[in-house]
Amino acid sequence: MDVDKIDIAIIEALKKDARTSFREIARLLKISPDTISNRFERLKKEGVIINSTVVIDPSRIGYSFIARFGINVKPAYSPQVLEKIIQLPSVIVASKLVGSHDVIAISVVKDFPHLCRLRDTILEMPYVEKVEVGMWIETMELCPHYFLI
Repeated sequence: MDVDKIDIAIIEALKKDARTSFREIARLLKISPDTISNRFERLKKEGVIINSTVVIDPSRIGYSFIARFGINVKPAYSPQVLEKIIQLPSVIVASKLVGSHDVIAISVVKDFPHLCRLRDTILEMPYVEKVEVGMWIETMELCPHYFLI
């Protein structure tokens, strides 16, 4: 799918505030709201826009820090482990890697016991051989527009 300047402008406007109306975006771009609506639907249909969601400040709802789990998996089982990890409630991002770990997971964590439970849950998964944990403790900033190009 070709993404042009108008598509990028729509995406940028929605990245700043997903509640921006199509009418407001149309006014800014000097085109019709129907054009914005049609393009938005096309971007969704083509998988460019996957979903819309609310971004929550984890520190305001009881999470104290962000943890990184570097996970080593038995060869050829990364997809199965990744599928289970991304379903854990506090995991916000997970991916297969090339490097010192096979899978990485980033999670918001309430406290040290919660961190230990998450680590143990991952270690108990079939095919997981090793889990290394790292933590961010000073600053916890999540900014959704950094997840998009």
